[in-house]
Amino acid sequence: MPLYRLKETKKGKAMGMAASQARFLGLTARKTNVEYEGQQINQQRTTLGNQSANYYSQLLGMAVPTPPSVADFTKTVYSFNDGNLENTITSLIAQGNGNYKVSYLSNWTDDFSIVAAGRTSVVNVNDQGYYVGKDLLKPLAAGLTTADQATNADGENFRLSPSMSYEKDGKVIQLVEADYNKIVSVIGREPQLSDYSLEGLTADYKQTQCYSSVYNDNPNLQQGHIEHNLCKLIWDPNTVGESITSRDGVTLTSNRAMGLTSLCTTWGASDAPDATTKAIKDKLQNYYPDIYQDMIDLYIDLVLYMNENPCGSSGYEVHDCELSDTNYDHNEITPSSLLQRWEDFWSTVENLKPENLYKEAHDKWQAEYDPYVGKYMNTADYSDVYTIEEKLYYDGDDEYLAGLSQDQLERLYDEEAYWEDQLNKIYGTPDNGWYVRYVENSATGEYYPVFYNGDDIADGVKADNGDVHSNVNTYTIGAKERCEEVKSQDARLEQDTTGRFISITLYDNNNVGTTYALTTNTITDQDAYDDAMNQYEYDKYQYEQQIQKINAKISITQAQDKNLELRLKQLDTEQDAIQTEMDAVQSVIEKNTESSFKIFG
Repeated sequence: MPLYRLKETKKGKAMGMAASQARFLGLTARKTNVEYEGQQINQQRTTLGNQSANYYSQLLGMAVPTPPSVADFTKTVYSFNDGNLENTITSLIAQGNGNYKVSYLSNWTDDFSIVAAGRTSVVNVNDQGYYVGKDLLKPLAAGLTTADQATNADGENFRLSPSMSYEKDGKVIQLVEADYNKIVSVIGREPQLSDYSLEGLTADYKQTQCYSSVYNDNPNLQQGHIEHNLCKLIWDPNTVGESITSRDGVTLTSNRAMGLTSLCTTWGASDAPDATTKAIKDKLQNYYPDIYQDMIDLYIDLVLYMNENPCGSSGYEVHDCELSDTNYDHNEITPSSLLQRWEDFWSTVENLKPENLYKEAHDKWQAEYDPYVGKYMNTADYSDVYTIEEKLYYDGDDEYLAGLSQDQLERLYDEEAYWEDQLNKIYGTPDNGWYVRYVENSATGEYYPVFYNGDDIADGVKADNGDVHSNVNTYTIGAKERCEEVKSQDARLEQDTTGRFISITLYDNNNVGTTYALTTNTITDQDAYDDAMNQYEYDKYQYEQQIQKINAKISITQAQDKNLELRLKQLDTEQDAIQTEMDAVQSVIEKNTESSFKIFG
């Protein structure tokens, strides 16, 4: 082979080898890039896989909303009726042995509550006050006149003037306070214990010669001396025609006073203490009539026993008398029996116990005295008794108020004071007070109150924008539901065989129980159930929205992973192609190398 051809051949082979090596290096670089990109894609797919797992974890961790059950909002309620009160038990705390601490709600309708009554037309103002139409408004709990009312024993009422007087039948009746002296002038003096006591008087009387003669003289004259003593205690020497009658119906009548002037019977005799004798007679006659009658019976028996003709011209002058019964039988009377009766009489007088009789008399007097105490009497004779009370009077032109009695006005005033207090509590206390007018119900004919706020009347009712309304709010009495809770009341409950409570016994402060029948009701709290259902619908919506959001994210992640997977497949294909090409280039390089060694070999 020519040398130049050899040189050209070597040169060509060298150039071909270099080109193949360059090509191989380029393919190697491309393969490396493809492998790196594949690694990046795998890393991205791993990240997407983690994100997808997190999304699925969120799905698994989400609580699925459940709809509420009506049973959860339904409960058994026990109630009992106490008159007009409907009571619902709210709490039962067992104390053992059937005893409980009970709390319950009492519900009732208050027919006398303050309620709104709408608005009324403009209230006109003039010098007399405030008007609604022709009706003058009255200040609430005011506008009435206070004056004293006198009520007599017959129930008649009289309005008193400031001078404690009133006019009746054209006469002015003046009243004064009933004091002790005025009362006594009507019912008599107050009894005293001394009025009933003969202590000391009998002792003084027994010291007289007349009394002692009964025992010092001849016993045959004993009856005469007894008669003389009794004569002093019975007859009044200054009275003509005085009569005495025994229980047996025998009457002696004195014909002349001077018939008592002998035999130790004169009131002026030195041995007869006038004051003592008269005091004994008066006390016996006024306070001990039975004992005084015993003395009269003894005296008449004595006179009849001693004288066959006691009223004849013969005999003692003291027997100058008229005898009602001359057929009097005195056979059973003896001197000893007369003396015994005389001694028994004085023994009885000496042993009198005046306390009981005095108390009885004083109690009777006190019963007559007490009705006058604290009362008033007329100045004419103090005979009429009056009770004086402060009363309310209405002097205005309102037909309704003018037609009320004093008692009705007083009750109305108390009601108005109560209404005023309630209005202040509910609506606040106005600076100008409250007013009222009474309106007739056309259907029933009864009157009902309408209340006005004094500030609204004076200033008008202002709206939120500052405007003043041409009418004002009014209020009246109406029905309103009331509720009051009673807590921790001691009670005892009885159950039936099913365990349901059937009765309750409540105890007061004195541990006295009252039993009521229990009514069982099943009550559903519809409002709470509706709220729970609304919450469920909202939670369900939120749950579905969250599911949709997570599913959307999962879909995006899956799409991204799909794209990466396709790219990875493309890279695998590209890597296979590069590898094939690298293998071909490698083969060329190996052939060129082998050829080169043969040439130089």
